Amino acid sequence: MSNLFKKTLGYAFSALITVGLCTTIYAKPEIKPLEANIAELGSEYYDFKVKEFQSKDRQRTYKVWLGVPKTITNKQYEFYSIFMLDGNSAMSHLKEDTLKSLTEQNAPVLVAIGYKTNLPFESTLRSLDYTPAEKASAKPAPDPRNPERMSGGSAAFQKIIIQEIAPWVEQNVKLDANNRAIWGHSYGGLFVLDSLLNTDYFSHYFAASPSLSWADQRIINKIQTIKINQPTKKHVLLMEGDIFADSSDKQSPNFDSNGINNNRKILSIFNQQGVDAKFLIYPNLKHGEVFKASLIDILLNKFY
Repeated sequence: MSNLFKKTLGYAFSALITVGLCTTIYAKPEIKPLEANIAELGSEYYDFKVKEFQSKDRQRTYKVWLGVPKTITNKQYEFYSIFMLDGNSAMSHLKEDTLKSLTEQNAPVLVAIGYKTNLPFESTLRSLDYTPAEKASAKPAPDPRNPERMSGGSAAFQKIIIQEIAPWVEQNVKLDANNRAIWGHSYGGLFVLDSLLNTDYFSHYFAASPSLSWADQRIINKIQTIKINQPTKKHVLLMEGDIFADSSDKQSPNFDSNGINNNRKILSIFNQQGVDAKFLIYPNLKHGEVFKASLIDILLNKFY
């Protein structure tokens, strides 16, 4: 485990109590059009580029933001990097003060992978892209939680990230191969864990409130049966809120009522295989609220 990964876990907990107490409680994020993000407004600290990519079947257009710190001009410098799923929403949470704080540290390259939309989330598209198929050879199938959506396309999406998006990023800026991180929330957390099992491109995997109970715990079953490649080179941070729904609350369908125990289960499996795995619990936060809290946390506290 990197020294930075060890160090930041210690002092982050003191900040989490404040985050939890000051956050307004919502059952799930509100889906409404986004305002202009920092890439569109312009930043004093980061340069942003945008490029679109297509799924193999041409049915999904991915919008990718690449943010490069202005503070380092050495073309040979190898940057830490973090790839963020649900990129539209992730970009909406990146404010100028956050970017300023990043440049005061070892500023990372930011890669936000979203969709060609003005909404924070595209539920139908992410349901297909972020979830694993039952078997490697299986075709996409209806999402067990919402049969109107398709699921099981994570393998194809991993190829787009590693074979198309990452090479584009590395054409623009050099990345430190030992410090390439990926972050995702909910279904995105599933994708992060599935990527850990099936790819070696990333060194750090941040799974925020992963929907571990999805499809009869499909990802847990995979973790229990698959031998992880190069486990000692991989770092995992599982992140979960500790608030359960009240009887009067309408909770997100992606909320896992046994999430803490399920996270502990896979944490144990990872550690047994030699993966550097940790589990971070956010006091007083619900499923949807862990999105912003975890994203800002890993950026400002440098968990990668």
